[in-house]
Amino acid sequence: MKKVILILAAVAIYAIAGYFAVKYLSGALYFVFNKAAPAHITPTTWDTYWYVYHEVPGQKKRLQMALVAALAIVFVVPGLFLAKFLEGKPRPLHGAARFANAGEVGKAGLFGEDGIIVGKDRGRYLIFGGQQFVMLSAPTRSGKGVSMVIPNLLNWPHSCVVLDIKLENYRLTSKFRASHGQKVYLFNPFAEDFRTHRWNPLDGVSRDRNYRVGDVLAVGQALYPSIDGKDNFWNDQARNLFLGLVLYLMETPTLACTLGEVLRQSSGKGRALKDHLQSLINARNKGDDPLSEDCLDALGRFCAASENTLSSILATFNAPLTIFANPIVDAATSASDFDISQVRKKLMSIYIGIQPNRLADASLLVNVFFSQLLNLNTLELPQNNPALTHQCLLILDEFTALGRVGIIAKANAFISGYNLRLLTVIQSVSQLESVYGEKDTRTLVTNHALQVMFPPREQRDANAYSEMLGTYTETAISKGKSSPRGGGGHGSNSENTSYQRRALMLPQELKEMGAGRQIILMEGLKPIQCDRIRYYADTTFMDRLKPLSATLKRIKTKIPNRTQLDEAAFVKNELSATVEGVDMVLHRARVEGRIRPLKLGETIDVAKLDLDLKKLPRLDDQNNPSPASIETFVDAALDQFDGLRPQSAKSQMRGRKTQNPTQAAKPKAKQPAVIDMAAP
Repeated sequence: MKKVILILAAVAIYAIAGYFAVKYLSGALYFVFNKAAPAHITPTTWDTYWYVYHEVPGQKKRLQMALVAALAIVFVVPGLFLAKFLEGKPRPLHGAARFANAGEVGKAGLFGEDGIIVGKDRGRYLIFGGQQFVMLSAPTRSGKGVSMVIPNLLNWPHSCVVLDIKLENYRLTSKFRASHGQKVYLFNPFAEDFRTHRWNPLDGVSRDRNYRVGDVLAVGQALYPSIDGKDNFWNDQARNLFLGLVLYLMETPTLACTLGEVLRQSSGKGRALKDHLQSLINARNKGDDPLSEDCLDALGRFCAASENTLSSILATFNAPLTIFANPIVDAATSASDFDISQVRKKLMSIYIGIQPNRLADASLLVNVFFSQLLNLNTLELPQNNPALTHQCLLILDEFTALGRVGIIAKANAFISGYNLRLLTVIQSVSQLESVYGEKDTRTLVTNHALQVMFPPREQRDANAYSEMLGTYTETAISKGKSSPRGGGGHGSNSENTSYQRRALMLPQELKEMGAGRQIILMEGLKPIQCDRIRYYADTTFMDRLKPLSATLKRIKTKIPNRTQLDEAAFVKNELSATVEGVDMVLHRARVEGRIRPLKLGETIDVAKLDLDLKKLPRLDDQNNPSPASIETFVDAALDQFDGLRPQSAKSQMRGRKTQNPTQAAKPKAKQPAVIDMAAP
């Protein structure tokens, strides 16, 4: 409305000014038409001469011509120019596609300093800031890692979670990130050298009775997803059994609450599962700690089914859990060395390492990981919690290799508002479509505001990219020459101009673009044709790696060659953070319940005590604790020892308890349990 008022005011002002201008100009033109120099012109000059000469034919005509000319000069000519200006240039017949220039790239904010590195243009890094997502489409072995993944891991200052098949990214970048204040973790659940940090999916389940059922079902949804068709019944029933068993473990402190233990409990411990569960329920009902109604209801629903139905439910239930029969996977998920709910509060880098030969087995576990990661980090918006100070970049390298990750397909539309960003790496959109289907693929691609395309290899991809870039109108000139019949006389030449449609880049031109070039498509901006980054040939990135490696430090040239870099990273492991291996012997002893008394004066690793140190209360004074504090500490330790010790041993330990709390902490008065590392 305000704009309309301003326009009307401007028109009114111009009309008033134009009226007086016509008065002056018409009088001056009357003098000019009479071949006289205009002199003493006033707004009434034309009116005066009209009053005197309007009946004189010659003068009347000159007066009329002067008025018409003045009106044309003041109103008509400016009006035509204004109309032409408002009309703008005619739209090209076949489009006007072109690549963005440096000014347009800068105006789009791609020459910033904080964000996802997406390329290099005229020697400057292109960095995509904000909260939106990036997708890279590039054929296999075309340099996706060296151009996009590794440069960002050597530059991204916030938290990140990296899907790292083959562990190349971890070996090249983890030490750098650790040296810049990041807590670095490697979750490698199939590591044959046992070098992995641990992550227990059930540690992310709330212990609050108001929320735990929902959290357990969220994990169950990743393992037994809701699907269309008759098979959905079996998944629903398996999810119900999962709920019952997890709640049972949560309410039984003497058992580990892990997915491996869920699988072990589902075996029935030598009996039919229905009989095993009913005996557990009966035993707990007779004791002081009966199972909760939520747990009893879930287990009761399972036990109420017919025998044939029970066997089908159990088969469905066990299918995704069989990987936890692998002792390495069981150990890697037996506890949590990191908390994925903290990625926006603390600086951390989590690498998920999956060997190529384990991709099929790892699919569901990775689904659970990302489901919990997104569920836990979409509970609070950053603006509602000042502690959420960091973004978290999810680098999904070889995204389709693990199959469908359902939570990504559903959550990509809203997670950016929670400071969770995606850098999705695929081979082609058609490959993505084969895994996620046409509808979800369209949603995924649409929600990635910036797309990077390497030269395609497949003709179908080349055609699609060419169409995405658009067309422009090209002027074509055709010439012809005709000769007269019979050979006599002179022929005639002709020239015709036409407007032709031309793709900004033809499919074959895209294929031949060159290994060092790429195209960027971004919302609200013309396509960008720019250079790809090769971190190993870029001094900015190599200067960040060289100080971390003794091998690279000794190299006199500014940039080492690939052989030298590979030796430092993959042979000598000088660029990767150290990961302590999981003690598999200790883990198996815990699972099998092998416990022996600790001998007096025996020196052992504290980790081998049958004791969860995290559950022990703090002493009121570390140097000189009070007797009451020692008593509380020892009681808590004994409670844990009692959980796995036979009843006779429990009674023996309790009976030997001293009345003096200061003596209670001494080995002579107690006989704590230690994990028996020897095979039974």
